[in-house]
Amino acid sequence: MTSAFNDKACDKCEFFDPVMRGQTSSGGVRETVWGWCAKRSKYPAQEGPGQRFPAGVTRLPPGELGQPFIVRKGQVVPNCTDQQPRTARLSKADLLKQLQEKTKGGRVLVQ
Repeated sequence: MTSAFNDKACDKCEFFDPVMRGQTSSGGVRETVWGWCAKRSKYPAQEGPGQRFPAGVTRLPPGELGQPFIVRKGQVVPNCTDQQPRTARLSKADLLKQLQEKTKGGRVLVQ
């Protein structure tokens, strides 16, 4: 249940879509302190290279630019009625462990 008064930070919300940036020393990307509110933003029709939009976002027609509603980690939008607690997410290491358990310890080959 949501209320007109929100006291939860945006990064604790299910709809916080973090902006990813640059290369880390290990060759990956990292989250920034900024993110799109997936509920209030309008996303482009297609993802760019390496992007994955959250399920159920509003997409604009092809050729139109996205219209982001940018929020910051720790920011509270007081009158947000869309705030939903973030569901637990597994790390990549936990996901790999689960996959190995399902394959009974067999080797997982990535193509």
